[in-house]
Amino acid sequence: MSIITQPTRIFDLHCDTLDRLALHSVIPEAGFMAEDAAIPAHRMSSLADNDAHIDLTRMARAGCAWCQCFAAFIPDDIGVEGGYRVFDTVRRYFAGQLEQHAALVEQVRDARDIRGIVDAGRCAAMFTVEGGSFIGEDLDRIHEAADAGVKMLTLTWNDKNAIASGNKTVDGLSFFGRDAVRTLEQRRVVVDVSHLNDRSFWDVLEAAQRPFAASHSNARAVCGHPRNLTDDQFRALAERGGIVGLNFCQRFLSDAGPVTRDDVLRHVDHMLELGGERVVALGSDYDGCDVPEWLEPAEKVGTLYDLFAAEFGVEVAEAICFENACSFFERNETV
Repeated sequence: MSIITQPTRIFDLHCDTLDRLALHSVIPEAGFMAEDAAIPAHRMSSLADNDAHIDLTRMARAGCAWCQCFAAFIPDDIGVEGGYRVFDTVRRYFAGQLEQHAALVEQVRDARDIRGIVDAGRCAAMFTVEGGSFIGEDLDRIHEAADAGVKMLTLTWNDKNAIASGNKTVDGLSFFGRDAVRTLEQRRVVVDVSHLNDRSFWDVLEAAQRPFAASHSNARAVCGHPRNLTDDQFRALAERGGIVGLNFCQRFLSDAGPVTRDDVLRHVDHMLELGGERVVALGSDYDGCDVPEWLEPAEKVGTLYDLFAAEFGVEVAEAICFENACSFFERNETV
């Protein structure tokens, strides 16, 4: 019997739950998850009671003290204005859910409030964006996102937009993209390089003046998918004081076969060997991908804490599961 207990605190840098719920029957062309069409609308409408990976009530019952980055995912193929419509719909849905379920969740507008929110037993909800296509070439939309409380923005999804190029394309950060990075940094919105191709990653490293994140990316040396970071990229991001969220997507954890606990440990061990003790965090991608059965639904994430504590020690487990990400965002508010 394990003597290691479940963690008291979890910080997850990425999920797609908001889109699954907000767009279930509102914007069909966003087409977030085709299989969701078979789920009754009343089971995919509330952040506190649903059939998605993340459910506030289930998390609370499981004893999870949680900071969750809730992303508005912007698909590549619906254009600038279509992307803005998705952003606006998800933003309004999020605001409504915060109001309806105030006893369970509170939005993080200043990262220095995270510890107090989770210690009070509520989910600290951080609004983020995955995919900057809705910005077009309009910096005012960055300011609008920041005013809405967006704390982190993934520059692209898998294809190219006006800012940069995703991992399915070959170009780099655009001239406008450099302005976008500067504006995001000025507004204390963390630049997120997950989904970028290699050229865009290095362009961001050159353009950025502040630490940045790879919110949901793994080690390419362990699993060769181009969505994962090379060793040089991980080291460069770490030297800048950045953060990397371990992605639970099976395709990014293993090149073959069902994902095991050992597959996850190999990624973490490799990142730690690269100097990642204060860099590695969680970036589940819940509700955005197929995760291992032993990690779904989200309240099973305590399995990872036990796994990390047994393999690397309690201090490292606590750092990965909460402290590294929380400290990163606190520094972003003040430094």
